[in-house]
Amino acid sequence: MLCVSTALAVELNVSNLADLLIKAQKENQLIPVLSNQYPELHVETAYLVQRAYVKRKLSDDQIAGFKAGLTSSEIQKKFCVTFPVSGVLFGSGKKLNSPMIDKSIFKVPMIETEIGFLVGKPITHSLKNVSDLYEAIQAVLPVVELPDLGFTDLKKVKVADIIAANVSSSQFIVGTEKHTKSLDLDNIIVTLSLNGQVVNQGKGRDALGDQWKAALWLVNAITKQGRKIEPGYILITGVLGKMIPRKEGKYIADYGELGKIEFEIK
Repeated sequence: MLCVSTALAVELNVSNLADLLIKAQKENQLIPVLSNQYPELHVETAYLVQRAYVKRKLSDDQIAGFKAGLTSSEIQKKFCVTFPVSGVLFGSGKKLNSPMIDKSIFKVPMIETEIGFLVGKPITHSLKNVSDLYEAIQAVLPVVELPDLGFTDLKKVKVADIIAANVSSSQFIVGTEKHTKSLDLDNIIVTLSLNGQVVNQGKGRDALGDQWKAALWLVNAITKQGRKIEPGYILITGVLGKMIPRKEGKYIADYGELGKIEFEIK
């Protein structure tokens, strides 16, 4: 009886916490730091909260792909962890190259330059190695993610809060697809410029030291959660360089042979 009661309590807490996140979003409020209210919130439960949150979002949205976060050793140290995290990308957040971004719809707007993998075949289970993943990927492409870190108190945010709040997923801009065979993704250098001035630079290997291994980690993390990765989904593997605050102006993210993404924030 005790086990049943405990399971029920966890289920109710998960539902309630997901409701808090949805309520804050609908009322255009800052994201609650759930671990501040529920200190017992841990990584496994946080993923259950994320799943419940995503389920509510899907009542009027759709999945466009998945994202990895905390893929650099620097950011992992900041949150006292040794592992990355995963979240869901929504169709409503997908933008094509050269969009105008309205800064006012974000609480704490940020910019991340990333590399994306376009899925060409369904993935329904964990993959053993990069070779298996390679066969399922149709193309690669530059991606600029626009996460929102609008928590009520960023200083108190823990990894469980990040996971539960879907790893701050908001909007992302996709560039032109490229074939994978001719590209050395780990050695791609991306330079982000604002009004002609360089504001960030990173390399492909910044994400877990290897782009394909980072993508493999993400695929296996998502399939272990019981999700199916469909053709057309985009997988993004984490920030190259640093996540930087968004400022108004015209941006160019230059990935060299992988292409460019231009956008403006107003």
